[in-house]
Amino acid sequence: MTQHTDQRGGRAILLLIAGLPVTMILAATWLWYFVERGDIDIVGALGTANSGEILSNPVNIRSRSFTASDGSETSLDALEPKWTFMVINSGETCDATCSELLYLTRQIRIAIGRDFHRIQRVMMVDVPADTIRIQASTDTEGVKERIEGGAVSEAIDNASTIAAVGDTPLLEAIESEHPDVSVWQAGAEPVVPERHVADSAWYLVDPSGWVMMRYASEVNYKDVIGDLKFLLKNSGG
Repeated sequence: MTQHTDQRGGRAILLLIAGLPVTMILAATWLWYFVERGDIDIVGALGTANSGEILSNPVNIRSRSFTASDGSETSLDALEPKWTFMVINSGETCDATCSELLYLTRQIRIAIGRDFHRIQRVMMVDVPADTIRIQASTDTEGVKERIEGGAVSEAIDNASTIAAVGDTPLLEAIESEHPDVSVWQAGAEPVVPERHVADSAWYLVDPSGWVMMRYASEVNYKDVIGDLKFLLKNSGG
């Protein structure tokens, strides 16, 4: 009797051990399904300083097709899943504000430190990239003042400032000053809902392709870096 009871107890323990991984997989699948549907807000649940604005009804652009600067088709699916800084420009001129956003996102990525490789940058345009010209920011010193301090200041000291002067072909400036930036032409469907579009702002896209946050250029970038470090620490992307 005792032996039979021990066997049943051992079998129950084995079933429990075997069932744990299955339960965890089912729970993870359930969580991922509702995150993908937008029913669960991971960022809101974890909590951050939220220096940026969380976009309501975010758009997922991961599988959307874009035209790369060399004319080939591409998408976020073609890249390794990472957090993405996205700068949006309309028309054939990347003006001083657009140039400033490229500069700011570069400095922030550098200032992230050892996790900078988990962040990539994409510039979305609505005309062929080789027709766009870029204007230098007229307020480089003002930009520096807004993001100086600690590691950010050191990053600025170790990085070049905007070299373009006057009017320069965008792709030429990208190659010399922002070689990590992919310039993609979007189709007719907007990558950001019109109500969330702002001239002096850039956007944060999560590794799953959700355009989830908007950051204005006036935001204190120490807080932005705090947000990003929190997200990188609490995510696998």
